[in-house]
Amino acid sequence: MWKLRPVVDTLQSRFRSGWLLGSKFSFGVGVLPATSKRNTTRMFMPDKPHRYGTKLFMVCDSVSACCHRFEVYVGKRQTEDADQQEFDNKTGAAAVIRNMKAVLVKRPQGFLLVVIDRYYSSIPLDIQLLSMSVYVLGKIMINRLGFDKQVVESRKTRPRRIERGSFAFSRSTAIPTMVACHWWDRKPVHYLATGPIMAEDSIHRNIKMVGPFTAKCPMLVTDYQRWMGGVDVHDQLRLQSYSIQTAFRFQKYYKSLFMGSVDLALVNAYLTHKETCRLQRLVPKDRGEWYLLLHKQLLQLKPDDVVEATAPTPPALASAGGLMDTGISSSTTGSLFLASKNAGNVPAKSVLSSVANAKCFLCPKSRHIYGGVRKTCYQIWHGDFDSGASIPASLGKRVVLRR
Repeated sequence: MWKLRPVVDTLQSRFRSGWLLGSKFSFGVGVLPATSKRNTTRMFMPDKPHRYGTKLFMVCDSVSACCHRFEVYVGKRQTEDADQQEFDNKTGAAAVIRNMKAVLVKRPQGFLLVVIDRYYSSIPLDIQLLSMSVYVLGKIMINRLGFDKQVVESRKTRPRRIERGSFAFSRSTAIPTMVACHWWDRKPVHYLATGPIMAEDSIHRNIKMVGPFTAKCPMLVTDYQRWMGGVDVHDQLRLQSYSIQTAFRFQKYYKSLFMGSVDLALVNAYLTHKETCRLQRLVPKDRGEWYLLLHKQLLQLKPDDVVEATAPTPPALASAGGLMDTGISSSTTGSLFLASKNAGNVPAKSVLSSVANAKCFLCPKSRHIYGGVRKTCYQIWHGDFDSGASIPASLGKRVVLRR
């Protein structure tokens, strides 16, 4: 992931500086579709439209769906102590606190609201966010430690004698702003919130074999339905139409992740266009028209308009004490030629074998016999096979090209 780090850092800074923070956020999980087995961040997420991909923690505006921050989940932190590996400090409630602290560095005055899913909601998380002047609204699993058992409904479906829309709630005595609630839809739905308004409201439901139906509910439920969809809307705009990442297939998995990052920036730019038109009371462009205009503007860019940046340094170079220059000038050959002091300990693939379009010696040891002569892989591929252009037909599929 070190190749994408400059891109991610640039997007994070632009996302924070491009928008003023609102008062309502939604926290959820997004996905960058990725099916390559070489992608170490690939996960199986059955609830997503693309089940295999890289997991993203996202903080989006609940009103405009603009992404203020995203974080790539690279897996559980590995420690030497096996007891410390039982709990993952990089996901769950810890991810909510970590990302909200990063977003609220330059926060507005007053309390804010963050809407979360049942996977993250818990009593300690609500208390921690309340100390940061952030109200929380979300569904909750009934087995969470400290949740009021008097509010928990053990029945799986609503009995006929209980009216749809009935609800019950309890308020914490230690923290008066914390409310636990269950509301009857077809099934019982449990909520945990800090600072909610528990006045009676109504919500529209589409019931099978009945049609549209208006049910009673506390205002907590309507607020959750109204403000929860920020991350989902952003994912729909990014993945369901005009997606660059899903339109192409790459041999290198990180190129696909890079295109997913570009999609994030494009969706944010389009949402910025819509919000600007709303403030100026103008009619926003259709998304296809806006993308076409953006493409025309990008084609008009000149080399003077592009800011040069230094290429990232591979992390392996910091400890690559066994590498030395062979003395061949890179300006003459346009390549990097590296050899190892310890030829016997050289891995099969050099850490710099994909830098630029350089020809790198993958291994200095003669391992194969071709034409009656023992040669290195480099000599066979670049000399006898002409870099893959002159592979003998007699070898058939025994020569496997690197992917």
